Amino acid sequence: MRLWLSHELARQISHHALSEQPREACGVLLGAGEQVKRVIPITNTAGDPLRHYHMDERELARVIGGVDGLNLVGFYHSHPKSEPIPSPEDVKHAHYPNTPYLIVGLKDLNQPQWAAWRIDYAQVSRVELHIGDVPPPLDHQALSTRARIAILTSALIAFILMIIISLSLLPPAPPIPR
Repeated sequence: MRLWLSHELARQISHHALSEQPREACGVLLGAGEQVKRVIPITNTAGDPLRHYHMDERELARVIGGVDGLNLVGFYHSHPKSEPIPSPEDVKHAHYPNTPYLIVGLKDLNQPQWAAWRIDYAQVSRVELHIGDVPPPLDHQALSTRARIAILTSALIAFILMIIISLSLLPPAPPIPR
Protein backbone atom coordinates (compact mmCIF):
# COMPACT_ATOMS: atom_id res chain seq x y z
CA MET A 1 0.00 0.00 0.00
CA ARG A 2 1.18 3.47 -0.86
CA LEU A 3 -0.10 7.05 -0.54
CA TRP A 4 0.86 9.75 -3.07
CA LEU A 5 0.49 13.49 -2.41
CA SER A 6 1.60 16.35 -4.62
CA HIS A 7 3.79 19.06 -3.08
CA GLU A 8 0.84 21.49 -3.22
CA LEU A 9 -1.48 19.15 -1.29
CA ALA A 10 1.26 18.49 1.27
CA ARG A 11 1.65 22.27 1.64
CA GLN A 12 -2.12 22.61 2.21
CA ILE A 13 -2.03 19.98 4.96
CA SER A 14 1.01 21.62 6.59
CA HIS A 15 -0.69 25.02 6.46
CA HIS A 16 -3.85 23.56 8.06
CA ALA A 17 -1.84 21.79 10.76
CA LEU A 18 0.20 24.89 11.59
CA SER A 19 -2.86 27.17 11.58
CA GLU A 20 -4.60 24.94 14.15
CA GLN A 21 -1.64 24.93 16.55
CA PRO A 22 -1.70 23.96 19.42
CA ARG A 23 -4.85 21.97 18.52
CA GLU A 24 -4.73 18.84 16.38
CA ALA A 25 -5.88 19.44 12.83
CA CYS A 26 -7.70 16.74 10.88
CA GLY A 27 -9.18 16.11 7.49
CA VAL A 28 -10.00 13.77 4.63
CA LEU A 29 -7.91 12.78 1.62
CA LEU A 30 -9.88 12.24 -1.59
CA GLY A 31 -8.57 10.89 -4.86
CA ALA A 32 -8.28 7.78 -6.95
CA GLY A 33 -6.30 4.66 -6.13
CA GLU A 34 -3.22 5.68 -4.18
CA GLN A 35 -3.18 9.28 -5.47
CA VAL A 36 -4.60 12.07 -3.34
CA LYS A 37 -6.20 14.72 -5.53
CA ARG A 38 -8.01 16.82 -2.94
CA VAL A 39 -7.57 17.62 0.75
CA ILE A 40 -10.63 18.57 2.79
CA PRO A 41 -10.05 19.94 6.30
CA ILE A 42 -12.63 18.80 8.86
CA THR A 43 -13.39 20.54 12.17
CA ASN A 44 -11.85 18.83 15.20
CA THR A 45 -14.64 18.35 17.76
CA ALA A 46 -12.64 16.29 20.29
CA GLY A 47 -13.21 17.03 23.96
CA ASP A 48 -9.47 17.64 24.33
CA PRO A 49 -8.37 18.94 20.90
CA LEU A 50 -4.87 19.70 22.23
CA ARG A 51 -4.19 15.97 22.53
CA HIS A 52 -6.79 14.21 20.37
CA TYR A 53 -8.90 14.61 17.28
CA HIS A 54 -12.44 13.67 16.40
CA MET A 55 -13.78 14.71 13.02
CA ASP A 56 -17.06 16.59 13.01
CA GLU A 57 -19.52 13.87 12.03
CA ARG A 58 -21.72 16.07 9.87
CA GLU A 59 -18.80 17.41 7.86
CA LEU A 60 -17.35 13.92 7.56
CA ALA A 61 -20.66 12.47 6.35
CA ARG A 62 -20.83 15.12 3.61
CA VAL A 63 -17.46 14.17 2.13
CA ILE A 64 -16.96 10.50 3.03
CA GLY A 65 -18.84 9.25 -0.03
CA GLY A 66 -16.62 11.27 -2.31
CA VAL A 67 -16.74 14.69 -3.91
CA ASP A 68 -16.57 15.54 -7.62
CA GLY A 69 -16.13 11.87 -8.54
CA LEU A 70 -13.25 11.39 -6.11
CA ASN A 71 -13.22 8.59 -3.53
CA LEU A 72 -11.97 8.35 0.02
CA VAL A 73 -8.22 7.66 -0.12
CA GLY A 74 -7.34 8.31 3.53
CA PHE A 75 -7.44 10.59 6.54
CA TYR A 76 -4.93 13.00 8.03
CA HIS A 77 -4.31 14.64 11.35
CA SER A 78 -1.49 16.43 13.14
CA HIS A 79 0.46 15.80 16.29
CA PRO A 80 1.27 19.35 17.43
CA LYS A 81 4.05 18.40 19.84
CA SER A 82 5.20 14.94 18.84
CA GLU A 83 6.38 12.57 16.15
CA PRO A 84 4.06 11.27 13.41
CA ILE A 85 3.46 7.94 15.13
CA PRO A 86 -0.09 6.74 15.91
CA SER A 87 -0.98 7.19 19.57
CA PRO A 88 -2.96 4.51 21.43
CA GLU A 89 -5.97 6.81 21.05
CA ASP A 90 -5.40 7.02 17.27
CA VAL A 91 -5.30 3.22 17.06
CA LYS A 92 -8.38 2.84 19.24
CA HIS A 93 -10.46 5.19 17.08
CA ALA A 94 -9.31 4.04 13.63
CA HIS A 95 -12.55 2.71 12.15
CA TYR A 96 -11.60 2.42 8.49
CA PRO A 97 -9.47 -0.68 7.92
CA ASN A 98 -7.21 -0.80 4.88
CA THR A 99 -7.26 3.01 4.72
CA PRO A 100 -4.13 5.12 5.18
CA TYR A 101 -3.94 7.51 8.12
CA LEU A 102 -1.47 10.32 7.40
CA ILE A 103 0.07 12.01 10.43
CA VAL A 104 2.03 15.27 10.40
CA GLY A 105 4.35 15.60 13.38
CA LEU A 106 5.00 19.21 14.38
CA LYS A 107 7.56 18.59 17.12
CA ASP A 108 9.91 20.81 15.09
CA LEU A 109 7.76 23.54 13.54
CA ASN A 110 10.45 24.37 10.99
CA GLN A 111 10.63 20.78 9.75
CA PRO A 112 7.30 18.91 9.94
CA GLN A 113 7.64 15.14 9.77
CA TRP A 114 5.28 12.99 7.76
CA ALA A 115 4.27 9.34 8.05
CA ALA A 116 1.34 7.27 6.83
CA TRP A 117 -0.05 4.25 8.60
CA ARG A 118 -2.54 1.50 8.01
CA ILE A 119 -4.49 0.65 11.16
CA ASP A 120 -6.48 -2.56 10.78
CA TYR A 121 -8.21 -3.79 13.92
CA ALA A 122 -5.46 -2.48 16.24
CA GLN A 123 -2.69 -3.77 13.94
CA VAL A 124 -0.50 -0.87 12.80
CA SER A 125 1.75 -1.02 9.74
CA ARG A 126 3.64 1.65 7.86
CA VAL A 127 2.36 2.84 4.49
CA GLU A 128 4.83 4.07 1.90
CA LEU A 129 4.34 7.82 1.52
CA HIS A 130 5.33 9.59 -1.71
CA ILE A 131 5.28 13.38 -1.77
CA GLY A 132 6.02 14.69 -5.24
CA ASP A 133 4.52 15.99 -8.42
CA VAL A 134 5.61 13.02 -10.53
CA PRO A 135 4.20 9.54 -9.96
CA PRO A 136 6.11 7.28 -7.61
CA PRO A 137 8.25 4.61 -9.25
CA LEU A 138 6.53 1.34 -9.95
CA ASP A 139 6.56 -1.10 -7.09
CA HIS A 140 8.86 -4.02 -7.90
CA GLN A 141 8.24 -6.04 -4.77
CA ALA A 142 8.66 -9.81 -4.81
CA LEU A 143 5.56 -11.77 -5.73
CA SER A 144 3.52 -13.26 -2.96
CA THR A 145 3.47 -17.02 -2.49
CA ARG A 146 -0.03 -17.22 -3.95
CA ALA A 147 1.01 -15.25 -7.03
CA ARG A 148 4.05 -17.50 -7.59
CA ILE A 149 1.90 -20.64 -7.21
CA ALA A 150 -0.67 -19.25 -9.67
CA ILE A 151 2.03 -18.44 -12.24
CA LEU A 152 3.70 -21.86 -11.90
CA THR A 153 0.34 -23.68 -12.07
CA SER A 154 -0.63 -21.73 -15.20
CA ALA A 155 2.72 -22.49 -16.83
CA LEU A 156 2.41 -26.20 -16.00
CA ILE A 157 -1.14 -26.37 -17.39
CA ALA A 158 -0.03 -24.56 -20.56
CA PHE A 159 2.91 -26.98 -20.97
CA ILE A 160 0.67 -30.05 -20.53
CA LEU A 161 -1.87 -28.68 -23.03
CA MET A 162 0.91 -28.01 -25.52
CA ILE A 163 2.14 -31.62 -25.22
CA ILE A 164 -1.40 -33.00 -25.62
CA ILE A 165 -2.11 -30.82 -28.67
CA SER A 166 1.27 -31.68 -30.21
CA LEU A 167 0.66 -35.41 -29.75
CA SER A 168 -2.82 -35.15 -31.23
CA LEU A 169 -1.41 -33.50 -34.36
CA LEU A 170 1.15 -36.25 -35.04
CA PRO A 171 0.27 -38.63 -37.86
CA PRO A 172 -0.55 -42.16 -36.78
CA ALA A 173 2.42 -44.48 -36.41
CA PRO A 174 2.98 -46.90 -39.31
CA PRO A 175 1.91 -50.48 -38.66
CA ILE A 176 4.63 -52.78 -37.40
CA PRO A 177 5.09 -55.85 -39.61
CA ARG A 178 4.88 -59.25 -37.85
